[in-house]
Amino acid sequence: MASHMLNLSERTLAMSRKLQDGTFRCGKTREFDITRPKRRTIVSVGFADRVFQRSLNDNSIYPRMVRGFVKDNCACQEDKGTDYARERLKGFMRRHYRRHGPNGWVCQMDVAGYYPNMRHEVAEDAFSRKLPPEIMAMARAVMRNQYPGEVGYNPGSQMIQIAGISVLDPLDHMAKDLMGIRNYIRYMDDAVAILPTREEAERAMAAFGDTLHTLGFELNPKKSRVYPLRDGIEFLGFDFHLTDTGKALMFVKPSNVKDMRRRIRRMARLAQTGKMYRSEVDGSYQGWRDHASKGDSFGLIRRSDAWYKGLWKE
Repeated sequence: MASHMLNLSERTLAMSRKLQDGTFRCGKTREFDITRPKRRTIVSVGFADRVFQRSLNDNSIYPRMVRGFVKDNCACQEDKGTDYARERLKGFMRRHYRRHGPNGWVCQMDVAGYYPNMRHEVAEDAFSRKLPPEIMAMARAVMRNQYPGEVGYNPGSQMIQIAGISVLDPLDHMAKDLMGIRNYIRYMDDAVAILPTREEAERAMAAFGDTLHTLGFELNPKKSRVYPLRDGIEFLGFDFHLTDTGKALMFVKPSNVKDMRRRIRRMARLAQTGKMYRSEVDGSYQGWRDHASKGDSFGLIRRSDAWYKGLWKE
């Protein structure tokens, strides 16, 4: 990166010329593993390739792909994200209450191994429907260079993230346009629909499964289920609950709190033995605290602050 930035004008001009005469080729990739939020392999590319791909994605691919998306396709888009998705879900819960009261049914869908099971043909088809031939040729070259074979991607590439929000676009339109499910939201491969009756929720689940099958996917049997709205909805790290008076509340998952305390306690021990800076532990705890503050977590944060303060007295 340093070499590229020190010679930015020359490198940019050389890349421009190679793109114009068709001699630009993607470089080699490197793989490494991460463990949070879950274990997965990430593909890393060279800095020059990142510059090229960022320009290709931001200027040519992304603006074309997002045209026609439903409003409630919430991941990896400008002015959207986890906060946006959480607020939309709370709004759907309140809207359901105004029409049907606190009772209802949830159809929650998750794809089994979304990126690992994504067929390259399906991803390329999603791009080819919206990209002109010359842009499609460059996108295809990047995807095939980084991910050989016929099935499976790693979500380390911005282009693959765009594929991730695009491949299930038919599912969104099936839910919204064909089935008329107003209270439907999707964040990457996690979708939630709130419906008045169990029969409607089960019918939606069957339709989700059929649509996924046509795209080469299957429902995750452990995470895809139909259940009463009163049980609460687990979505994007929080538990959402609708009260009898119509309030939509959002609480940090208990497992998230346990994981935080286990991790922070381990980091504090390292800091107390001189193997880590106290500021690093403070920063990690503050990051969790900021996350928790997005929900209805005043009491939890107060208890956690007291726990964290006492941690340094042990």
